[in-house]
Amino acid sequence: MNTFLELVVESFSSHVVAVRRHRPLRAALFAAAVVVVAGAPRRAAADLTADKVDFMAYGRIGIGWTGSGQVVAGKYMNLGDHKAIGGRLEEGDYLQPGLRYHIKKAANPDDTSVDFVSDFEMFSLNGALVSDLSNGDINDIRIEPLQAYIEAKNVLTKDLTVWMGSNLYRKNDIHICDYFYFNSLPGQGVGALYHGLDVAILTQTGASKFFATDLNAGLPAPAAPAIVQRERTMFIGQYSYPLGIGTSYVQGLGEFHVVPRSGDAKHTSVANVNPPDYGLVGGVKLHMDLGSGDFTDASVRYGNRIANGAESGGSTYNTFGEPGLDGKYTGAYGVEVVEHFMWNVGDIVSINGYGTLHYSRGGTGYAPAAADPGNPTGEVSVPVHNTRFDYAVGARPTFYLSDQLHVITEATFQTRKDQGLPTGTAVKLSIAPTIVPTGERSAWARPEMRFIYTAGIYNDAAIDQRMSPYLQTMGPTRVAHFVGARSEWWF
Repeated sequence: MNTFLELVVESFSSHVVAVRRHRPLRAALFAAAVVVVAGAPRRAAADLTADKVDFMAYGRIGIGWTGSGQVVAGKYMNLGDHKAIGGRLEEGDYLQPGLRYHIKKAANPDDTSVDFVSDFEMFSLNGALVSDLSNGDINDIRIEPLQAYIEAKNVLTKDLTVWMGSNLYRKNDIHICDYFYFNSLPGQGVGALYHGLDVAILTQTGASKFFATDLNAGLPAPAAPAIVQRERTMFIGQYSYPLGIGTSYVQGLGEFHVVPRSGDAKHTSVANVNPPDYGLVGGVKLHMDLGSGDFTDASVRYGNRIANGAESGGSTYNTFGEPGLDGKYTGAYGVEVVEHFMWNVGDIVSINGYGTLHYSRGGTGYAPAAADPGNPTGEVSVPVHNTRFDYAVGARPTFYLSDQLHVITEATFQTRKDQGLPTGTAVKLSIAPTIVPTGERSAWARPEMRFIYTAGIYNDAAIDQRMSPYLQTMGPTRVAHFVGARSEWWF
């Protein structure tokens, strides 16, 4: 063991010396980490046996190209601030490694088990590979924690699961859109599952602009800014009822969100600057198992006030729009409707399809305004662009030419309308010959090695408003092009 550690230290020390010239702080931190590893007791290293740790990973890496030479990988053609409104074959590099460490493994299904679960995400800010070797600047790479929590099963009583920490609290997604819908509520908190009942208390501190507030807004500049960060608390309840047809079930969702008023240490606040507010959410989902891997999922979700997030597939805590002049989201609401299905035609073709619809509206209240000759009533309406409507339909047929050669095709139609502006539309068409080394004839087979061409066609409104990240990067164009190659895997 000592010989192995000495080799590790020698190898990593040479790497630290090589990078120290350009990155002294990173090199010092890296060297410190090596010392910690080298100093670890033999018993700690010996305890990390294969049955103690499960390693999980999702990832995609490849290249994107356009005739202008502009960096285009990751510049989605979809008509939204989120990618969820349509397909995602033009996406950028992304890595998500994770592990589940078994603190206590159950000897039988009724025993208590305890796990530590952790995930990280890694991505680039400039479209390059997930490596500093591609552009020489590691500052363009982001490595961020996604979740870290303790989970105990069969704790206190049989079939009760309790977790506490930071959790990617979500369970439904349209993979071909990378769209987590219905109950996507990543956050920090505590939760419990018992048979079909799933409850949690979560907090959020950075999902909406009103969490950090300048209490001196509208007043003379203070000697020191009075910035107060407040916290949203969410109470979540879900229940799934099996229908007795394969894995079919119906699921209900309820949420209650609340934020306190902004205030300083003396609990004072400025009038109409982030007063207390709340929001309610209700939803229902029906999952039908149609056999042979076929299914259909249909869901609808409604949230009001500060829980009105639905814009282009946003979570309910992504509060949309502007409040009334009293600072509250009275009259605000958001609606999400989703249909997602899979249809397999033997081992010839699989068709994965979806339809999504979102409507979001900000606060609609009125409040007294200062005397204005042009406004004798003293009432001012909320600003324009306080509503958004979008919908998308799409399908990805995957044809199995042979066990290891598949052809992915995809078609999407999207519409988006912001209040007071013309309606934008886009059509996306893709073809991607794909190598599947495992030889599995399934839309879920991974890894996949894809050669991709996608074309996007925009109308005048979408072009003029630069509705997609692609248009914002490439400038006005009626026809967009993406050529690339990308692998995707999970395990």
